[in-house]
This record gives sequence, C-alpha cells and structure tokens, in this order.
Amino acid sequence: MRILLAEDSDASRFMLRRAVESLGHECVAAEDGLAAWQAFQQADPEVVISDWLMPGIDGDELCRRIRANPDAPYSYFIMLTSFEDKHHVVRGMQSGADDYLCKPLDLQELEMRLIAAARVTALHRRLRAQQDEIESEIKRAAHIQSGLLPDAPPEVPCVALAGACFPAANVGGDCFDYVVDREGRLVVTISDVAGHSIGSALVMAMARSTLRREIAAGQSPAEVLHAANADLYGDLVTAELFITMFCARYDPATGRLEYANAGHNPPLLGSAGSVLELDGDGAAIGLLPDVEFEALGVDMAPGDRLLLYTDGVIEALDASGEPFGEDRLEQLVAVGNGDGPQRLIEHVRSAVDAHAGSAAQQDDITLVALRRSDR
Repeated sequence: MRILLAEDSDASRFMLRRAVESLGHECVAAEDGLAAWQAFQQADPEVVISDWLMPGIDGDELCRRIRANPDAPYSYFIMLTSFEDKHHVVRGMQSGADDYLCKPLDLQELEMRLIAAARVTALHRRLRAQQDEIESEIKRAAHIQSGLLPDAPPEVPCVALAGACFPAANVGGDCFDYVVDREGRLVVTISDVAGHSIGSALVMAMARSTLRREIAAGQSPAEVLHAANADLYGDLVTAELFITMFCARYDPATGRLEYANAGHNPPLLGSAGSVLELDGDGAAIGLLPDVEFEALGVDMAPGDRLLLYTDGVIEALDASGEPFGEDRLEQLVAVGNGDGPQRLIEHVRSAVDAHAGSAAQQDDITLVALRRSDR
C-alpha cells in the first residue's frame, strides 16, 4: 500500500518510515500538517498515519480536510498520539479517523493496523468501482430517455408549440409528446410516473409507446387514456407505480380542443386575462383495472394559450417550505398574453427557480405550452 506519514519529529518520522517500509509498503513522509495535506492531494495514499500535534495544522484538522471530500478515494486514517486520556482518541474518531496508535510505536501493533487498513481500503475501492459502473449506466439511461422526448414541435397551421423537461435526477418519471394524427390534428400528452428512478423511466418509455399507438389509430383523448390504462395496468401494479396523464387533441381547422385527464394536474387555458383549469373525471393510470375517462372540449380563440405542467412546478419549495403553488402559476399564464410558448416556459421556469432559491430541486419539472395564433 501507499502510506502517507505526517510526523514533525525527525527521529520519530525516520523510525516510523523504516517500520512501514520493513512491512513492504511504499512510504511518503511529511514533516508537518500542511506538507502532509499537500502530499495527500498529490499521492492519493491508501493509508494516512498522522501525529496528533504538529505545526501548521494538527492531525485532527488534517483528518477533517481529508474527510471533507466524500468523492475522493477512501484513505484509512490512523492517529498517532502519546496522549493517554481517551477523549483525544474519541475526538480523532469524530473527525473521521479509523484507528489510533500510541507512542512509543509497537511494530506488531502497526502491522495489525495496516492489515485491517488493507482490507477496508480494498473494500472501499471495490464499492467505488461498482458505484462508477452504476453511474455510467444511469447516464446512458438518461441519454436514451432524453432521446424519447421530441426534438422539435411539429408544424401545425396557426399553432405555436414548445416543451421542456427538467429532471430532478439523471433519469426521471416525466414525459411529454406531441403527434400529428392522420387528420392533421395535433395531439399533446404529458405524463408523470410516481418517483424519478430508473424504474419510473422504464415505465414511462412503455407508456410513450402505448400512447403513440393509440393516437396513430385516431382515438379520442378519452379513448387514448382508456386504452393506456388497460394496456399498462398489470405492469404498473407489479411495479407498484402509477402514472398521471393528460391528453389533448387540437383541431387547427376549427380551433376545438378535446381533452381528457387521468389524475393529472389540470392544465391552464389562458384567454383574455382569465384562466380556466382543464380538469376532468378519471383516475391515474394503473390504480384501477377499468376506468372511464370524461371526454371534454373547449374552443380556443386566437391568442389563447395552454400550459401543461407536472407537479414539480407547483410543489417546488422555498427555504421556508412554502410551495410555489397554483396561484402563482395561474398569474403567469394570465398575464402572458403576448408571450409565445417558449417565452412562457422560460417565465415559469425562472419564477420557480427564484421561488426555490438555493433549495435543491426535489421533483421533475415538465412544461408544454401551446398558443393559437391567427396566422
């Protein structure tokens, strides 16, 4: 193993180095705490043996600095002390030390400590390699999942359209899609699988295929959701998951918007300063084996805008724990008369970020905006 020694006494450092090398280990020696910290950053030692009292920084501070970076390879830390009272040992352990040795040094005790250190560091490195492999797989899954989202909105007469997904983790449970059916009608879907894990992402990929199949068959929004529930129910029950969905079909020839809701946050339709929630009867996909979804519709006038969103928007918390809420979101939709879809999404995202401040994003955020134009 590569071992870093931190000892300010020349004699003690010389003896300790000879003892370590006699046991067949590589040794890097430092004459004080600061030199040891610099050597640690360069040498990446498996073991650190440090004196308690040293100039610059003591062994306690050296250990704290080493433990401050959880992503660094693990180093087994042995505190070397001549203190007899145990509270110094406890303090060292609280700082992150793994073991201790008392002066004067006993060679057999040193050998036993290093045997234990070899086992612990080997285990940590195996775990680190496995973690790196898992993270690599997750990144690949995230890349595949992002590829399932639309690259660009389709061209539909008198319609401007935009969408964006911001996962809370590498992979998420949110998804949106837009498809133009064989009659030239625009079908927009937004979905949210419970959780934001790899399992949620796999379920969402399945749901996307089902939705596209039913949309291509010319089904109405209510029929699309009914078929999706029938197709996915068994798998969702097995996975102990459910999906909220909203499906809307817009006919550019008439301006009519048909929609159905499967337990999803009601999208907001902004028109002339007022905001209408597009809610409807229907349970989330995967909760019941057979569900009838209410078929509803509304006429969109030129300038009307529709915002679909997932609960990561309204449930974003600030430092005090207050959620962003539906009222703030409705205000953004109500005042955005002249905004195009992309601008509306940017406004909402900026407002959510400003509300959350430094608080970490806890859930996926997905937004889809549609605006009917007169040309």
